[in-house]
Parts: sequence; structure tokens; C-alpha cells
Amino acid sequence: MSAKRWVFVTDRADAHGARFDRLFAGLSDSYELLSLALDDAGEISVRDSGKTFSGWSAVRDYLKSADVVISGPLDSVSIPLSGGDYSHVGISWATDVMVSAAGSSAVRASLSEALEGMHAVVTDNYATENALIALGMRESAIIRVPWGPENHRPDIPPKSAASVREQVGVGQDQTLLLYPRSLEPHYDPMVFVAALAEIVSSHPQVVAVLVESGSGVPEAKEAITHRGINDFVRWVPLQSPDAFSSLLQAADAVVVTPKTDGTSVTVMEAMSQGTPVVCSLTPGSAEWISEGITGWSFAVGDSAGLVMALEKFLSSPPEEVLAVTSRAKRLVELRAGWVRSSQTLADALGPLL
Repeated sequence: MSAKRWVFVTDRADAHGARFDRLFAGLSDSYELLSLALDDAGEISVRDSGKTFSGWSAVRDYLKSADVVISGPLDSVSIPLSGGDYSHVGISWATDVMVSAAGSSAVRASLSEALEGMHAVVTDNYATENALIALGMRESAIIRVPWGPENHRPDIPPKSAASVREQVGVGQDQTLLLYPRSLEPHYDPMVFVAALAEIVSSHPQVVAVLVESGSGVPEAKEAITHRGINDFVRWVPLQSPDAFSSLLQAADAVVVTPKTDGTSVTVMEAMSQGTPVVCSLTPGSAEWISEGITGWSFAVGDSAGLVMALEKFLSSPPEEVLAVTSRAKRLVELRAGWVRSSQTLADALGPLL
């Protein structure tokens, strides 16, 4: 254990941040998490504490005594913290580069400047890694680790899978397509709604299960009603990790439609559990979903392409689907599990200690 002061600064209170927090806490005996909540007035509060900062300059002052600062995402946290005397490690959430930097010359310029002073940057896919190198980051300073599933849960018994399907209102003779992502514009859920309306006309046994979460829920419900496919849709609330894992295993396929993405943990978990995956061919997913080998894919934003991908999946013989899911499971187990990735990251950060 090291006596150096480590601080992990993030504005994301999600499963990814929690995993990094647990990992970093085990690397230093002088570690602190600053989980920040930002408001429009510039005041920054630290979650689960009474600590507040009046803007980023106050946060930088607080970090003057830190030896190592790990921060992320790059756009919302790492850039404002650049230029300190500490060793600075940035963590990319993929969208900070693929969406924020891609869409703004000002963000690109700020990120390039911030990268010059960073000791290292952590990313989870080759596309973001290449973009970071193009923006000026040293290739040797990039730590690429997939954000795969945290652990490989044992398969749930058939009776339990049947129970899960019954709970969500899907019969054993129906085909459960799980759309697991929040209905946010970034995930392009209307592509799935449009494709579902087409696919149920030729496959009336299909039932879609959507998570009732995100700003796009009202729009999706209106579109589903307008297209007359309410009978083919079931809604579920946000799930606990265990309940979500059971739902993944009970599904006949998982469908995701993001406009851009890094290494999707949801996709990785589905693959690790042997559930077929149909996904938009983002730069991140292209590393893992090879058409007909580890899953089925379609062009980003292409609802007709999604219909074709679903047709391929639905018309594949059971033995073909099993071969695809077996290959996908093998790939994730060998290359993307969090146990492996976290050790890789710990080893790479070790010299800083």
C-alpha cells in the first residue's frame, strides 16, 4: 500500500464510477473519492457529504496536496482539472470523445490542451484510443481496458427463466426481445420502435420488453400507440443488478441501437450469459460484434437495417444461434471480463504508487 494521496474525481454516479472507486480504494491507503454534483450556478457539491466548492478553481485548490488525481469523464471533469501539479490520469467515458469532442471544435481544442499534461488516459475501445492519439495523446500513455461484465453469473435454471418471463408478461411460446437501455436520444430508441412495428407484422410471436426510464419514454409510448403495437410491448421499471441479470438470461435476444458507444457493458454481459445480441454497428461494438460470428448488426440509425438483422436472427436455426452465442461468450470471457481488465488497469497504474 502507498502513502501517496490519491483522489478520484467524477461527476458520474453510475456503475462504472462505482467499480473504479472500489478498484482505486484497494490501490492506496490514502485514497479519496470526490463524487461531484454540478449545478447551473457553478456551485459544486460532493455527494454523500457536506463538502461544497465554489467552482472548479476551488476544486483545483483542494487538490493541490494530492499526488495523483484520476478524473473522468474527460469533457466534464478532466478538462477543468488540467494543469495541476499532481500526476493526472483521465478516464474516458467514450461519449466525451465520440460525442462532445466530435461535435465541438472548442471541446476538441480544450481536450488536446488537457491531454498534453496528463500522465495517462484510460479508454475502453480502439476507436476512442485512436481519436485520443489524433488529438495529441502519447500512444504509450494510453491504457486500454474493456469495461466488461463485473463477474460471470451462473446460468439461472429454466424454471427461474420461465418465472421471469411470466413476471413481465411474456409467454414461453413468444420471442422476448429485450431493449435494455434507457430511452435517451443518444441511444436512438425510436429506431427500435420503428423496426418493431415492421417485424411483428411477419413475426407476431415477438414481444418487446422496454425499460421505462429516460427522457424519451413519452415519445416512445406515443409512437408505439400510433403504430398500433401496444400488444407487442411490455414495460418494466429500472431493475436491480440481479433482476437485470435474470432478465437478460430470460430474453431470447438483446437489442441495442446507440448512435455511438464505447464497450457496452450491457452488451458484454448479454454475451457472457449466452444471450444473442443485435446491435447498431458503432465503433465500440464493432470490436465485439462480428456479423454472424458473435451476433447480428446494422448501420447506426437504420431501422430497415435493424429489421433485416432481426430477420436473420429470427430465421436462424437454434443450433446456429447457439454457435453464435457460444463464440460470443468465449470472446468476452477471454478478453473483456472486469476481473481481467481491472487487474490490467491496476498494473498499469502501479508505477504511480
